[in-house]
Amino acid sequence: MNGSFGEFVKERRLAANCSLRQFAKKIGMQPSNYCNIENGSMPPPSTGLDSMASALGLVKGADEYTQFLDLAAKARDEVPADIARIVKESALIPALLRTVEGEKVSEKQIRGIIEDIKSGRSKKRT
Repeated sequence: MNGSFGEFVKERRLAANCSLRQFAKKIGMQPSNYCNIENGSMPPPSTGLDSMASALGLVKGADEYTQFLDLAAKARDEVPADIARIVKESALIPALLRTVEGEKVSEKQIRGIIEDIKSGRSKKRT
């Protein structure tokens, strides 16, 4: 995941041809506060992200929407809410994460595991 939350939202706001002031008004935020979010001197709000995502044209469930939420959580130094829920719901996820860390699994290997899961190759092995 490259870039910051502020860069992400600024890029999409500009792509929507919306000024900073217009966008801040659209999401019910003071322009100075929104400007501080874009430039990274203020973290994203913990509430109201759905209205911001909607104003940016992001669709729930889409990759860009997930990236938006992940960047917001990272900027607030938090674990994304959906990830925290997944970890709480499965006893195997913490074990998986500890194994990845303990075995020093590289990012390249993790990408390969993700691709195996998405492609269905991992199901053929079971």
